Amino acid sequence: MRYFFETEGKTRHEAEEQVLEVLKLTSGQVNLEQVQGGGIFSFVSRKPVVLRAYPTDATPGEAVMKGVVIMLCRLMGVELKVKAIGELEGNILIEISSDDSGILIGKHGRTLDALQFMVNLIVEPRFRKNQRIMLDIESYRERRQQSLTRLAKGVASRVARMGRSVALNYMNPYERRIVHLALENDERVFTRSDGNGLYKRVNVIPASRKGQESPEDFEDFNNENLSYEGNRYVE
Repeated sequence: MRYFFETEGKTRHEAEEQVLEVLKLTSGQVNLEQVQGGGIFSFVSRKPVVLRAYPTDATPGEAVMKGVVIMLCRLMGVELKVKAIGELEGNILIEISSDDSGILIGKHGRTLDALQFMVNLIVEPRFRKNQRIMLDIESYRERRQQSLTRLAKGVASRVARMGRSVALNYMNPYERRIVHLALENDERVFTRSDGNGLYKRVNVIPASRKGQESPEDFEDFNNENLSYEGNRYVE
């Protein structure tokens, strides 16, 4: 496997201590490779010692996931803390905190989605037990779920009242599922995802028009106000 964490120090000993401290590992649980610094001319170049951590069969999966998350965010120039690693609906949930939460979340959570994609790509299935990794920061996912649920119910009432279908903005699979579940028992409407790729639109359609809907009948609904601005959640 590729390395899952990288750090630097004035000496190899200092860099090694950082790896073990941050990831809560012992020296026997990880392989360390020095890729910069050290040697007999280190006192001249003054380059920091850079160590990369490679997993072994003894490396806990949580340490690998934690290392990847921290490393990727540092490459973005953002420091963070991994608060907890648990499970949510069959997925692995990693909760993080940062003073730059707005940067990590991005508009409509797109940056967080991209970071989550990269983490799943880098962490081998054996370390995440073939589960999908989900990232959450400052309870953003929970607040987003509440906002989307309110949005879905409000749109359903509008659709039932006006008798016209509504197409919501593009959302990722997790957010689309929230909308579908929020309205699955609403007999006034039904929902359908349309589009290609990761981001698709959820259409909310009057139940009376099932099987008769056409693209011309859809009204675009602007839910662009569900976003983060800086470090502030905006609805």
